[in-house]
Amino acid sequence: MTPLELQRTLVNHLPSVPGIASAQPWSESPYGVVVTVSGAGTVYWTITGASNTATPEGADGLGPQPVPELTGGKAATADVEQALLTALAAGAEQGHVLRAERYSTRPQPPAVRYGVTIDTADRWRLFVACVGTAPAGGQLQGNRRFQPDTHV
Repeated sequence: MTPLELQRTLVNHLPSVPGIASAQPWSESPYGVVVTVSGAGTVYWTITGASNTATPEGADGLGPQPVPELTGGKAATADVEQALLTALAAGAEQGHVLRAERYSTRPQPPAVRYGVTIDTADRWRLFVACVGTAPAGGQLQGNRRFQPDTHV
């Protein structure tokens, strides 16, 4: 699964997650995705990847994923991060995703607090990183770009 294939999968399957109003390609990032949460705001994601990576040891595949609670006006960015995995599980071929790890659930989250690392059977390692958030009706602006808020 290439970055473009992951982008297409997310754009096609995120709108089926309750609370997601829309998901569309982000024109400012070659493989970015703009996710709008109903009544809340927008989260901007970028996708990068590396091919010919080693298959991770102990990878047991991506099973069914929980559906995050994204209704009610305000949404946690971590819940939108979970929605990415919910959409990926719905759209990926059975057994194709070997491993997916959310950043926000790590004991020591990386500098990019929200995102996912995905390892696939065709030896791609994909990185989905949150690069910013915007409130309902707002736009991604200036210094917010690299400081994602915890809620939209």
